[in-house]
Amino acid sequence: MINIGNLNKREKAIFVFTALIVVLKLFFDIILTPYFGNIDALDKKVTSLKNKLIKARLLTTRKSAIEKNFQDLAPILKDEEGLPKQQQVSRVLAMLERLGNESGVNINDIKPRAIQQMEHYSEFAVELRLEAEAKEAADFIYRLQESKELLTIDKFELSLQSGDSPLLYGYLEIRKILP
Repeated sequence: MINIGNLNKREKAIFVFTALIVVLKLFFDIILTPYFGNIDALDKKVTSLKNKLIKARLLTTRKSAIEKNFQDLAPILKDEEGLPKQQQVSRVLAMLERLGNESGVNINDIKPRAIQQMEHYSEFAVELRLEAEAKEAADFIYRLQESKELLTIDKFELSLQSGDSPLLYGYLEIRKILP
């Protein structure tokens, strides 16, 4: 061990300064860094909980609408649950043709893709080519979105044919999740 009494004034100052730096370093490493790290973790947790609370508050304000939608769609899902997948696909294809006829849209081509089996559900896609005027195309898309079949439109392309023709030519890729 070093005898501090034998050190001159300059050496004592350097020793005290070095000891102070070591103590401060240990203080920061052992006490302050974990404390501030814990505060950061708690801040992140508080932010996450605030976001969850905001989402929960939003859902509670929409609770009656969500329950109404669920009550409307639950019978359809129960009906579909007992049907074979191919029958569900043909039902959706028939519904697409019916919506096209009701909207005044000329459906040129419907190509159902193979059913893909996911981990907890199945899904299938339909490629649809159509031609219609702008109003009829908009009505068709609106009816698709409002249908009780829970369809999603993954791809949507519209183009005008050259010339003075008011017809739009469209391509849609429609996806449906099967129970």
